Amino acid sequence: MTEERSIRSEFTEISARQWDYLAKESLTPKQAVAFLNSGLELRTFPGNLRSLYQGEDLAERLAQQMVRYAAFDGKTVKADSMRKKVQNWMKNKNVPSDREELFRIAFALGLDEKQTDQLLQRTVEQGIHYRNEREVVFAFSLRNHQSYETACASARAFADRRNTESGQELRTRALKLAFEELPPGEDMMTFLLDHSGSFGTYHNTAWQYYTEMLSLLTDGCTDEEVYSIEYVADHYLRMGVPMEKKTASFSDMQKMIKKYWPGVRSIKAMRARTEDISRRALLLLYLITGGIRGQEYDELDEDYVSASEILEEHCRRLNQMMEECGMSLMDPRNPFDYLVLYCLKPREDDDMGRRMEQIVQELFQETERAEPGQGKTTE
Repeated sequence: MTEERSIRSEFTEISARQWDYLAKESLTPKQAVAFLNSGLELRTFPGNLRSLYQGEDLAERLAQQMVRYAAFDGKTVKADSMRKKVQNWMKNKNVPSDREELFRIAFALGLDEKQTDQLLQRTVEQGIHYRNEREVVFAFSLRNHQSYETACASARAFADRRNTESGQELRTRALKLAFEELPPGEDMMTFLLDHSGSFGTYHNTAWQYYTEMLSLLTDGCTDEEVYSIEYVADHYLRMGVPMEKKTASFSDMQKMIKKYWPGVRSIKAMRARTEDISRRALLLLYLITGGIRGQEYDELDEDYVSASEILEEHCRRLNQMMEECGMSLMDPRNPFDYLVLYCLKPREDDDMGRRMEQIVQELFQETERAEPGQGKTTE
């Protein structure tokens, strides 16, 4: 194995502790679930907000600005109703999942482009999408400390003038690099018009990874493609996660793991490009396919490579894929990432996909076994 910078060295103190627990301990699925339920120090939405904005007027500022933005967008929102909504955010009772709302929060708190990218990654697991024209406009406005109203006006102006056949189509990463190289004071509209042909709603790189891994599972199927994908979704990806929509009897942790778990509908929609590729789908497919390698030789199969080295290398490969796709890197404080990291470290003769199935089945084996509110939450 080549010497590379340690993954652990890039973590915060809390994340490093949780990485150490996974890396050093030989945990059974039952022990891993016990730690997930009671030992994992989770990130919280209010904690993320406070790390980005230290002012004591956080909640009030958010409420006032969000009411103003709603009025600008032609919506009527009562101040008391918005204050209650913000209070629920600050109590971690619910978390915004709408990207536009998260951008409005960023404008309300005066965050910059980098801080907004962090907020998006930690909340919805995908940072600013630099092939999405509206998000690029927002990023430019945040970078230059412009208002939400100015950003919306710029987005409308570009939508009226864009030429989808303009310029060479760039991937998300290349477009982001071009955007980062914009000199101070550069006209944003010129950049947008020059790259009109590169903008789109979905992630191209993520789709290519997704179809490559999916093909490794469907190539052996003899039935038509639609059935093959349904078979993969049910046979490989379900992993014992309950399919029922009612979750009242589930613990908080079970709800967090079940939420956004890819099912047959979403797997088919992602394949047909009518839905963007989810980060969870990519991570699950990586586990099931053994790291996208197919039948290729991999040094990680050699006996001289230790379990901790295998964990480290797989995590590095996943981070590279996530970075290329514009998604958040592996985070030991994210419950789903914790499950993935647990599966990356070899245990006996089970492969990574089987390890995920075992730990998921253990988590959902007895829904009444765990009380609501599990998992430590820290700021």
